[in-house]
Amino acid sequence: MRPPLLGDEAIRAAIRELEAGEGRVTGVAIRRLLADRYGSRGGVARVYRLLHEAQRRGAAPLPRAPARGPADETREAAVARADLAEERERVHQARWARETDELRGRLARAELAAREAEAARQRIADLGRALASAQARIESLERALAERAP
Repeated sequence: MRPPLLGDEAIRAAIRELEAGEGRVTGVAIRRLLADRYGSRGGVARVYRLLHEAQRRGAAPLPRAPARGPADETREAAVARADLAEERERVHQARWARETDELRGRLARAELAAREAEAARQRIADLGRALASAQARIESLERALAERAP
């Protein structure tokens, strides 16, 4: 392992300089300042360790953003997810209602077609019996006519 290019004192000086200038000190800002000044950003773990030590010693703590708390953001995110889920459910229900209605219509048409097909089969059977009866009658009349003819 090679020795660090920057000493702890250089990092602490950068922290003090940022505290005096901006008030808000982040590890990214420290590493950017070190890179600009020394050409080396320092180790991430070491920079953050020294930053936390400086904050614990009474240096200006990181100011909290006056934005909403995490509970509000979490609640809003949950509400947004619930709204999205409700919209998806509404679209889903509408789709299945349409498909169910379509299938019910197809079933009704299929049942009607089945009844009509059965009626047609019955009619064909009736006509077949009538045809057979008519042919039998024609044969008997032809025979009777043949017997009478000289």
